[in-house]
Amino acid sequence: MSILIKGVEMPICRPLLVSIHSDGTVEVHEVNRYGWQTLQNAAVPVPPHGDLIERKAAYDSILAGMVMTGYQSRALDCISEFYVPAIIPAEEDEK
Repeated sequence: MSILIKGVEMPICRPLLVSIHSDGTVEVHEVNRYGWQTLQNAAVPVPPHGDLIERKAAYDSILAGMVMTGYQSRALDCISEFYVPAIIPAEEDEK
């Protein structure tokens, strides 16, 4: 299982120290800066999953395929025919 940390971006120039508590509270400290930033309920468990994709990219890809092939009533279950990059890859257990 993975954890999503809401409200924290990937550091660019300085490392971050991150403390995750069992109640979901996350404390973040940017190295060489003073103080900690506390984020309530920021750590969220992500259950086992397949590839997580961006919904709009999938929709746009399907529409592009419908226009290219001329099928106006194409079903959404045909999404595997189109390339939509994974935002978060599938966990090993779900591949």
